[in-house]
Amino acid sequence: MAGRRQHYIPQFLQRGFLDDRDQTTKLTWLHRRESEARLVGTRDIGVRENFYSKIRADGKKTLDDLITEIEGGLLIDFLALKSAPTNIPIEPKIAARLTTHLMLRTAHVRSLFEQGMAKIIDAAGRLFTDPELARNLINLDNLVDATNFTKIIEDTLENSPIDSLSIPRPLAYRIVSFLARENFNTFFDESAPLIAQQIEISSTKISDHVRDAHNNALETRDQTQWEERLSKLNWSTQEVTGAVLSDCVVLAREEGQEFTPLLLTSKTNIELVILPLAHNRLLIGKKGTKKPIDVKSLNAASAACSDRFFISHRSEDGIGLTHLIGQRSADSINASVNEALLGFNLSSENKESFTPFEPVYYGTENSSPASFLLTLKDFGNSDIALRLAEIIKTIIHEVGNSIPISILDGITFALDYPAALTSIIRENKNSKASESQPRDYGRAVAKIVPAIRNSKPKHHIVIDATVAYNLLSDSDEDRLPAIHLLLTLLSELAHITRYESKIKQTSSEIIDPVKKLLISSISTVPSSFFCARQSAFSDPSAGNRYAELVKDSYIAAQKSIRAARLAYRKNSDMDALLNIALPRIAFVLTHAAEWLGHREGLPAHDVFPGSSLPSDLEAFELARWLELFGRDLRNLYDVENELTLDNIFELSKHVERLLWTVQICPWPMEDGTLYISVPFGDDLATLDAEI
Repeated sequence: MAGRRQHYIPQFLQRGFLDDRDQTTKLTWLHRRESEARLVGTRDIGVRENFYSKIRADGKKTLDDLITEIEGGLLIDFLALKSAPTNIPIEPKIAARLTTHLMLRTAHVRSLFEQGMAKIIDAAGRLFTDPELARNLINLDNLVDATNFTKIIEDTLENSPIDSLSIPRPLAYRIVSFLARENFNTFFDESAPLIAQQIEISSTKISDHVRDAHNNALETRDQTQWEERLSKLNWSTQEVTGAVLSDCVVLAREEGQEFTPLLLTSKTNIELVILPLAHNRLLIGKKGTKKPIDVKSLNAASAACSDRFFISHRSEDGIGLTHLIGQRSADSINASVNEALLGFNLSSENKESFTPFEPVYYGTENSSPASFLLTLKDFGNSDIALRLAEIIKTIIHEVGNSIPISILDGITFALDYPAALTSIIRENKNSKASESQPRDYGRAVAKIVPAIRNSKPKHHIVIDATVAYNLLSDSDEDRLPAIHLLLTLLSELAHITRYESKIKQTSSEIIDPVKKLLISSISTVPSSFFCARQSAFSDPSAGNRYAELVKDSYIAAQKSIRAARLAYRKNSDMDALLNIALPRIAFVLTHAAEWLGHREGLPAHDVFPGSSLPSDLEAFELARWLELFGRDLRNLYDVENELTLDNIFELSKHVERLLWTVQICPWPMEDGTLYISVPFGDDLATLDAEI
């Protein structure tokens, strides 16, 4: 009958490492991490109370009883192997059975799994309490392919009574899927305390779970896989001097790797297995012919593979090794856990580093990369033109080679900016540029126009004359915004060369009618984000201008679209409504992209003029939308191969989001045609008042 004190490293194995001076008390040298070696009886080493099972009151056999019975048969094999001639082949099945049993029954096994589970639960704590990792897990921010997220939304709508709300299912899907992304972090944060609590509860039960699993494995005696693998090795014994015994008992090495506990190997690629039978005898399983084992190296590996301790015949056999205890197991566990969690982590390896234009002077007076024409239209003189040319040349030199000046046709400063812009567009008949849309707030002062010179594509910059005077001003308050504007325009040339010429449609997906309708309102937004990010360093105060433009453009859009919507109630002219709504939503998106790009271009966590925009937009319930919009724009440039035509089309969902706020809801019907709902909302009260 087994007792309460149950050895997970059997005493018959430990006896091979007894100190010679007193065999009667069965003492061996115990080595623990960063401690002096001391003589301890084997009855007190590798033992725990009720390690396998408690004694049953009904007298029935316990797991410890079963292991004791198994030991009876294994002991005969063990003694035979211990006394077998060295370097003579041994029956592989006998060696494999003994090795497997001694390896699987140790506390080292439980410790490995406890450590692994603890690390996985800790990682799970990050996965399920970090919204960024969770977003990545369900592929939430992949604009084109969000399969996991799409399935979640479809299942949710399938079980929702949306039909009773008179909302078409395709429109409901578009609204729910977008708002779920927009509000995901908030939903997640609300659930985080409950998730953290459950993870904490799980962590307290690790030991119990591991103990039960370990005992179940031992009770079933299902060790055939290990025995089959180990039986394929060539087994023999080797005589040595001063071998130590690790608490993992058995060491193994895979091809090209270091020794690890046998349990942590892959089973399929093992080239060497070592079980120390005694301080002077090793049981070795190997592929092919191997050199004799070097005991000094083996002992270092045994210490590193130990979890808590190792034992030795002499104290000096373990000198200088105790600091290694636990290292190899910890490394193996970390590698295994990291590999298991690799797919859940937000990888930064595929991200391009964002490098704004750094103001570094280069070149000489004669090293201008290209020439371009500077024109002053209806104002100024040659002296002003020369001064402006020097300023522009200095700016171009200071931003280095990032600006492709070779595609710049010229820069025109004009007293009558709208007229000059119209004139240059008409001069370039093949240009796809359009005149600036009229705005209900502020006024436009600059634009880049595609041009053709000598059959080559070029680009011409048209700027209001007030910017020229500001560039010449002695006041930083005037000059810095003008320099910032010029850098933003030059950044657009970089965007054209670096990105727009390389954008490819990466999918054969049929673009739905909603995207086709809305693409014009989003097509230039990525460039606006990029240019603002690149030029942010030159004038941090530009953030305030962008913030004011976002708010002004949205208020103006609401006012104009509301009037157009009321007109639509009477004339049913959808085209007229869209001709008012889409350009004005485009203005809002463009300015929002500029503010977001500007924030990205400044050092992280900086408070800058205009940085309060998200809180300002709370009044319109658009703060979370703004952050989601920024995430999508940032991913276009910071995630490899994301700036594609497909993803730009997907950005049209942000046009939809803003259209919903002004009671315009486009959606595709089952036959693929476009339908636009214009809910009455707050229009009813106005119409009733007019009647």
